[in-house]
Amino acid sequence: MDLEDARLLAVELAREAGDFAVAERNRAEVELKGECGDVVTYVDRECERRIVERILERYPGHAILGEETGTHGPADAEYRWLIDPLDGTNNYVLGIDYFGSCVTLCRGDEAIVAVMHNSTSRHTYSAVAGRGTLVDEHPLTMPAPAALKRATVAWTQGYNTSPYDEPRNAAFASLEYRARRVLRTWCPAVDWGLIISGTVAGMVAYRSEEWDRIGGVLLAREAGAAVRTFEGWTVAAHPSLIDELVATLGIGNHPG
Repeated sequence: MDLEDARLLAVELAREAGDFAVAERNRAEVELKGECGDVVTYVDRECERRIVERILERYPGHAILGEETGTHGPADAEYRWLIDPLDGTNNYVLGIDYFGSCVTLCRGDEAIVAVMHNSTSRHTYSAVAGRGTLVDEHPLTMPAPAALKRATVAWTQGYNTSPYDEPRNAAFASLEYRARRVLRTWCPAVDWGLIISGTVAGMVAYRSEEWDRIGGVLLAREAGAAVRTFEGWTVAAHPSLIDELVATLGIGNHPG
């Protein structure tokens, strides 16, 4: 399989989804999804339908997991795509310009192609495993950050996280105390781009959904970030900061 062709397709699909979302933002009716305050619009579903259709046209033997429509294709496929067609839907319906799209290709459980697109800035981050990270088709290496006490760290968590989750609450409180700022956008597609570009110094993902997390980890690693995983946690930062960030969260005794 030509992974560069797959990357270019993923870039095209993510950008088209972002452009469609921007064009339709004032016409999208909102529906509640689940019991945790999440929402969905016809834009989510239409973007996902288009992405699924295009992938299966090109790769009919591949499987797909979409946030809105679930699984497509053969269950035993060697290759599986993960799709979040409109990440940050809550922001989207509120008129907040933090939303994007995520398209990831895995071989087995390993991400081999990842794309995350910021729909309003139109910056696109993409990577093929072992070939580095690109932003808008230009190579990008994560810059060294400031010390944690002067740094901003992005935080994301799954929608099913309980407000009474003690490990989460303890880690968040510790991070708020030691970092300059903890940023919560509720849009990992944008957040992963922020860490790769050096706008934020680190990324903490707690019990986050795989279609937002797995591709982001590949992008971060290919840009030079260190990534640590523990039970329920994914932490990414520049190698000079990763140990301090993990220690601050107090999660290093529970490897996952």
